Amino acid sequence: MSADSQAEIAVWNHLADMVHEKYPAITVKFESTAFRDYYNKLATQAAANDLACIAGLQAQRAPDYGQLFVDLTPFFEDAGFDISAYEPSIVDGLKQDGKQLAVPYDLGPYVLYYNKTRFAEAGIPEPKPGWSVDEFVAAAKALTKDGKYGFVADGTPDMWLPFVLSIGGDYIADNRPDLTNDKVVEGFSWVTALASKDHVAPPLPATGASNYPADQFRSGNAAMYIDGPWQLINAKANVQFDIGIGTTPAFGGTSITTMSGTGFGVTRSCEHPAEAFKAISVIIGPEAQQYIAESGRGFPAYKEAQAYWYKVAGVEGARETIDTALKTVNVYRTTPRWNRIAQLLQQYAVEAFNGTKAPADVLKEVQAQIN
Repeated sequence: MSADSQAEIAVWNHLADMVHEKYPAITVKFESTAFRDYYNKLATQAAANDLACIAGLQAQRAPDYGQLFVDLTPFFEDAGFDISAYEPSIVDGLKQDGKQLAVPYDLGPYVLYYNKTRFAEAGIPEPKPGWSVDEFVAAAKALTKDGKYGFVADGTPDMWLPFVLSIGGDYIADNRPDLTNDKVVEGFSWVTALASKDHVAPPLPATGASNYPADQFRSGNAAMYIDGPWQLINAKANVQFDIGIGTTPAFGGTSITTMSGTGFGVTRSCEHPAEAFKAISVIIGPEAQQYIAESGRGFPAYKEAQAYWYKVAGVEGARETIDTALKTVNVYRTTPRWNRIAQLLQQYAVEAFNGTKAPADVLKEVQAQIN
């Protein structure tokens, strides 16, 4: 499973220990890499026939990597496992051709993280669910001073697709990536201009550094950025300020964000699939889901555990924000090679954010490579 901090690693190791406690004959060793490199690592290990028995699978990556996993459905009855206890949207997101490739542990809409302390110091109102793009821009400008910025983003689709969707755009046509239509260009250009023209967001490093927006937010250098509820554990463990979450800004009264979610599945090369599923049943079971919620690692896919996340999140307005976002959330459809698309966008978008290449030309370049 991917992990981008020691706090995350501690969570996954705890869940591995829970498996051994319930099934002493089974020992789970946790292996991790940063999210940015995780799916490349899966592909490399698969090619070398060296996959772990249990691996994480994000719904958006199922079209690319689903073939590495077995159908878990046959294990449900034998294990007395009730998949209906989990949020159906993300359960379906982890299916392919009717096969359940993974059981989800989390889900959630992408939301806007913000630095409550900086907002208070600037004397400006905090974001409320449904706040407008004009309010967002005004806040970003007011928060950009003394070498610090109001917002930060990069070319990762998760960070700018909400702006495309909110202006009525779509990024897929005929089940193929469609990155050069007018609405995608408009939304992407609007986001990149926050850095290249308005200078309320920082320029991006030429290396396309992994987790750059999150690092800028946690360091206090940027007051707002877009991410999922699963990042709360990293944010709270690594900041020296109060955190708030709000909805992505609305264009003409419309705010549409994307969603994501990840689960655990059994890989095709696993020599002990029945034991692997037993381990998964603990890793995503009720007790583990409560632990996930209480640690802030993710918004649980297990419905009865979701109340714990709100309780321990300690973020005022979190329930209202997530409830509001889920009302209009886009299920975030993807196509084959989406992992490659995301990598190319992150790589080439540096030029758009830094003003050295037109956003439309960046999208054309990525589209051409995908085609």
